[in-house]
Amino acid sequence: MSLSGYVDRLQMQGELWFTKEQALAELGCSTEALRRAIDKLKAKKRLVVIRTKLVLIIPLEYKSWGIIPADWFIDPLMKLLEIPYYIGLLSAGQFHGAAHQKPMQLQVVAGQFIKDIKHQRVHIRFLYSDNITRIPTERKQVNTGYAIVATPETTALDLCRYYKACGYWSNVVTVLAELKERIDPKKLAELANTQIYDLPTIQRLGYLLSLPEVEAENLTLELAKIVQRKNARWVPLQPGRKLIGAARDLQWRVIINTEIEIDDI
Repeated sequence: MSLSGYVDRLQMQGELWFTKEQALAELGCSTEALRRAIDKLKAKKRLVVIRTKLVLIIPLEYKSWGIIPADWFIDPLMKLLEIPYYIGLLSAGQFHGAAHQKPMQLQVVAGQFIKDIKHQRVHIRFLYSDNITRIPTERKQVNTGYAIVATPETTALDLCRYYKACGYWSNVVTVLAELKERIDPKKLAELANTQIYDLPTIQRLGYLLSLPEVEAENLTLELAKIVQRKNARWVPLQPGRKLIGAARDLQWRVIINTEIEIDDI
């Protein structure tokens, strides 16, 4: 069987990726012969190789992209790399129905530092977490199978932890306003009590959820108890910006040193 025939067979089975090791075992050819065959199909925009290990099959409808959507192959890629991961932040918000702030990249939290992947229309932004195995996630269906996605509660806290990657606070607040109906107050409190997230992150989330534009004070009751019990210090909403003359929220002990504008939803 030729590589082209192998690729056609996989695609007919709904599989849009393979490893070079799998192809070698199936075709019984040499490594050099496989490399040449892959290069020929790459030139025809039939294949693309990611991180030298994963070979993606490009359906005709995505030929102009030169690649398939990132959430279609993130799970097999991370399994191949043997790195724990989950889709997070704005990308997770989309999975949970908060699609107003559509990210231009797939945002992925990983258990190791990984270089971003950029290929034509696809950009995978990797962020690092040293507690990833303890963070609540769930499996979500994608076109080619499943991917691991942050729960709504994880998403809410991550939006405040990685606020820069989210495009700062106006974007964060807009997503929280859409996400609030999916967040379970009990699960949010349990996660906040695990010490996975630092206290300033909890303070900022509580403040944002209590804003009139978000109207999610029902989610903040237990968070407020954590802030009070731990006698939280004052923290700026946006570190690195001046504090002089900034308003202060007494409940959350947050210094409001930046303006927030929520988009119309």
